[in-house]
Amino acid sequence: METLNLELNEVEVTYLDRVILNIPKLTVYQNDRIGIVGANGQGKTTLLDLINGRIKPNSGNVNRVVSFNYYEQIKQANASLNADLLDAELLGRMKVPLNSVETLSGGEQTRLRLAQVLSKYELGLIMDEPTTHLDADAINYLIDELRYYYGTLILVSHDRYFLDHLVTKIWEVNNGTVHEYEGNYSDYSEQKKLAALEKQRNHENYLTEKKRLERSAEKKLLQVQKMSQVSVKKQKRSIKPDRLSASKSKDSVQKAAQKTVKSIEKRIDQLEEVSPMQKQQQIHFPLSRNLAIHNKYPVMGQDISLMRGNKVLLNRANFQFPLGKVISITGNNGTGKSTLLNYILQDGEGIVLSPKVVFGQYHQMDYKFSNRVSIIEYLQKFTDYSESTIRAVLSNIGFRQTDLGKIVSDISGGEATRLVLARLFLQPSNVLILDEPTNFIDVLTIEALEEFIKKYEGTVIFTSHDRYFTEKIADQVWKIDNEKLVLIYDR
Repeated sequence: METLNLELNEVEVTYLDRVILNIPKLTVYQNDRIGIVGANGQGKTTLLDLINGRIKPNSGNVNRVVSFNYYEQIKQANASLNADLLDAELLGRMKVPLNSVETLSGGEQTRLRLAQVLSKYELGLIMDEPTTHLDADAINYLIDELRYYYGTLILVSHDRYFLDHLVTKIWEVNNGTVHEYEGNYSDYSEQKKLAALEKQRNHENYLTEKKRLERSAEKKLLQVQKMSQVSVKKQKRSIKPDRLSASKSKDSVQKAAQKTVKSIEKRIDQLEEVSPMQKQQQIHFPLSRNLAIHNKYPVMGQDISLMRGNKVLLNRANFQFPLGKVISITGNNGTGKSTLLNYILQDGEGIVLSPKVVFGQYHQMDYKFSNRVSIIEYLQKFTDYSESTIRAVLSNIGFRQTDLGKIVSDISGGEATRLVLARLFLQPSNVLILDEPTNFIDVLTIEALEEFIKKYEGTVIFTSHDRYFTEKIADQVWKIDNEKLVLIYDR
């Protein structure tokens, strides 16, 4: 029999008048591997805090049978912890430098915090976005480490590769409710697609049956109207005694037809209405004639050498990035990916740009909104696209129509990130530079970003540790390795 580690019963968490979570029942057993997904702001982190005991429900009961370690999404590494207290093998395999915390990069701080959490064992482990800033090697090591974790594992992650290799259940948090799906993220995604197809079929069946009944009712109504006209004509004529019974018979038929019409109308009212699946509006980002580039390679590098302090990142690297292609720059943490993107943007020595290049750029967390204008007004300042296109872009990237009147200085971090991405595609450009655009955004926004990039007509150069994202959109993959930039994939 499975050992129960956690149970939530009739739990409700509210803030002011808003219900954040409403959970009738959730159970977690000893060897469960659970991935939590959902759009930003739906309550994923609140659910983790509830499980860990950091917050208490307004009503209901959280029964924690075991203790949980908690890896938080945004937190500084604990500088007071002595490396002697940590698992030395873990530190080595995570490639954590034994420097002061202040000198560590984002990826190195993430690896140190992971080592700090994993060095202390509990029967339960909660992790909120543990792959942020990690390169592919570190993600693979973390997967191997967690695959053999004895106990309950509960993960929030936007990394579909990470979820696919670890979890056996998905909890989808949406509008305060939690729905459980068996399998990993790909299984969940397939189940969602099948459910969407089933809903669409049910909607079409509903429309077909409704139209059939409406036509039947119209036909019967027409019969009733004809009978009524005949009855009126007969009333104007004297009715002989031998025709009286026939007239009464026809009146009975008329009443029966009227009764049938009412019965059909009642059946129409009793049909269970099935609403259609909400379809994303198709978006196209055409380049204006002024932005058209005719160079076969709008971005090139000749004998590029880059350094960070005393460390050589690139040594006499050469590259040609083709027109209209989506180009991924990969490599481990610290190899110089972001440095190369910035060098291209700065048109550094050895960089050869087409004279017509107009850059659009995204740097993670690169926003400061102090404007007291609405979301829709803010974007209209940056683009010549129509308001309907702006609304379509915002809808596809997760904004509801009721959100568009929000003041941009008041929106959340997740909303601000999505707004920056929306602005990026609506501004005039022909070369996009994207530095880790998938960090800190939910899976739904990542999938929307994939579609945006596919529809963009210019050239895209990006870095990302999200393998599924890279596999879906990249035409070319270049890797920085041993101070060289090498083309390793060309679609």
